[in-house]
Amino acid sequence: MEENYIRPKCSCSKEPVDYIPTDRIIGKLDSLFARNDMSGAGRLLKYWENEARALGDNKGLIEILNEEIGYYRRTKDRDRALNSVYEAFDLIKEMYEEENISAGTVFLNGATTLKAFGRLDESLPYYEKAGKIFEDLLSEDDYRMAAYYNNAAAAYEEAGKTEKAAGYYIKAIGILQKKGDSHADAAVSFVNLAHLYYRSDPTDGKIYECMDKAYDAIVSEAAVRDGELAFTISKCIDAFEFFGYFALEKELRLIMENIYEGT
Repeated sequence: MEENYIRPKCSCSKEPVDYIPTDRIIGKLDSLFARNDMSGAGRLLKYWENEARALGDNKGLIEILNEEIGYYRRTKDRDRALNSVYEAFDLIKEMYEEENISAGTVFLNGATTLKAFGRLDESLPYYEKAGKIFEDLLSEDDYRMAAYYNNAAAAYEEAGKTEKAAGYYIKAIGILQKKGDSHADAAVSFVNLAHLYYRSDPTDGKIYECMDKAYDAIVSEAAVRDGELAFTISKCIDAFEFFGYFALEKELRLIMENIYEGT
């Protein structure tokens, strides 16, 4: 039997008297993630969630809930993740016209979390909502389009739409490789594409082409050795072991550990 998740009542009727400093909060959050300080990130988010509620700042609350959706997905806290998704969706319906970038970002993040916790069928309409918003309002080479293609591809593959999924991964790679500061992110797309090819045909030579390109993206001169790169490596490293790249797996693990240790 599927659990029932309580949707917290939104505080939309409360007039805000002040606003939380979302840019500063997200900057601090990024610095905590760069040190892999997940407990500190969780405390920060909870504090500012409470502040946003106390102030009646629902716009700020949506921003915090969106960060919490990703945070709880990373920490595998299913109940809190899903409750954050549902409250964020409800607040968007109350506050925004759905045709805006902020709504699209929350729909994509929420859909990815629904899928991560086994709610694929529920996630698909939100991927479609996010895709429509982004395709209408963003340029084709916008980084957020790459994030959409990557996440939606994983959902479509799980739904059995393999050809569409492969096409989306390839679109994401095309965008990311054009952006110097996002070049390493293409590694995740290459790894996902390698797994897709493997599930279709374990002897497909494109599997190893993708893994070679994933490694090249991570160690390229364009890849800044920071917390974002470490997180990218953490999402790819098991694939290097799975496909038999044992020496590269050890090398990448050392790079990741050195980043987190600040060396």
